[in-house]
Amino acid sequence: MTELLGQAISGTLTTGPIEEAGADHDERTLLVGVRAGRNEDFDRLVLDFAGPLPGFRVQYVDRLVEDGTGDPVPLRGRAVVEITLQPAAAHRDDGTPTWTGPLPDVTGFAAFRQIADAGDSEAVLTWGIGVAAETGLRVTTLRSPTRVAVDVVHAEPGTGDRLLRRGDRGAAVATWQWRLAQALDRRLDVDEVFGAMTEQATRNFQGAQGLTADGLVGPRTRAAMVRALGL
Repeated sequence: MTELLGQAISGTLTTGPIEEAGADHDERTLLVGVRAGRNEDFDRLVLDFAGPLPGFRVQYVDRLVEDGTGDPVPLRGRAVVEITLQPAAAHRDDGTPTWTGPLPDVTGFAAFRQIADAGDSEAVLTWGIGVAAETGLRVTTLRSPTRVAVDVVHAEPGTGDRLLRRGDRGAAVATWQWRLAQALDRRLDVDEVFGAMTEQATRNFQGAQGLTADGLVGPRTRAAMVRALGL
């Protein structure tokens, strides 16, 4: 399941591990839902639970491995976010699953490239997110119902005097494409490739903002986008 998120990114962002211990309790914590959503400047994975809030550790890792076997879990993207939650499970005592999928479709996301289930063993759940670049992370916990939300901020579409232009590729291009789609209120492929359609959309945005419509994403165009989206 995918959804659009209304709130802006807030709170502390870090690329280091984020960890919180779970409280002692007798009630089981069971995974009942997995969702992904998009915002102007971050992507979010939400894990829904029945029961008390589990402890968690969220961190960048060199690769995701399957809990129990140690086998690598391939993920699209240039960086990998590993999420471990405990005590928690995705199955009942009789072995029947409490969540059966499907995995969220993250096509068109600026940061997320792929989501993977990497284990449900000995009261530990392991999940992974393949992302476009190693950017800031944030974890939010919510109750009633119980949820753990992992946010990955979008890569900046260039800084300083750096230009994005036709022929460029990468995470910065994906962020710019997603922002163009919002600012122009129209569909635009978020594929990390600054091609003819992205260039034309950039010209359209620049023209609407009273800028020189040259199709180049520089400081003035980026600043105009920040104002247009209220970032």
